[in-house]
Amino acid sequence: MHFAAHRMGVTFAFVFFVLSGPASAAVFSADYASGSGDGWITIDSSTGLKWLDVSLTVGHTFDEVRTGAWYSKGFRHATKEELRTLFANAGTPDDGFNLAISHPAETLELAQLLGPTLVDRDRVTVAGFLGTDFLGQDITLASHPVGQVFSARLGKIDYLTTYGEAHFTGGHPFSNQANNSYGSFLVSSVPEPGAHATMLFGLVGVLTLARRRKAISLGICGIREPITSRRRRCARCP
Repeated sequence: MHFAAHRMGVTFAFVFFVLSGPASAAVFSADYASGSGDGWITIDSSTGLKWLDVSLTVGHTFDEVRTGAWYSKGFRHATKEELRTLFANAGTPDDGFNLAISHPAETLELAQLLGPTLVDRDRVTVAGFLGTDFLGQDITLASHPVGQVFSARLGKIDYLTTYGEAHFTGGHPFSNQANNSYGSFLVSSVPEPGAHATMLFGLVGVLTLARRRKAISLGICGIREPITSRRRRCARCP
């Protein structure tokens, strides 16, 4: 079935609340295809951004993603600052590789929401290209034309038993490289007045939290390979 059949469909699977400083932020899981239970969308109510499941873009270069189906559906690569804001709103702020800073519960929640790109025993990781390059410049068609190779930057969420962190990796691949352990962080805006409506609908689905956790539980069958080979692939995927 084509994406057009699902464009208007958004069914919320669950919602959790976390505190970020004095303000309260809500991060929701939603279905891309209404009623499907796919859980491909994560919505941050404080920014109004919809985040696409990162595992859907693993194994694709930066150019393959920005010239592919998801961009045609209104998604784009998230900037470093947008992802950093999501980290903070989800309760696992950018730690800058400081091992003394750890938020395991919040990190695991966010990783499960965004779609792990790698599961290895007790480790759950989400990694992906950003719309900001290694030098800190936001990527546009004017500054980084299709076909021009540049040093990219990855965002990363990593959970391991009692340890959880979110940051921007030190090993930066080139934009023409691809790997089954990372994809792309893609976002689109939530249409107004959806920002308030999404919170209400998200609360309705809170009891389905176990469904998502069951699909990505730790140590499933001793899995040691990238999660793409086993999760949520169907004819709707680009």
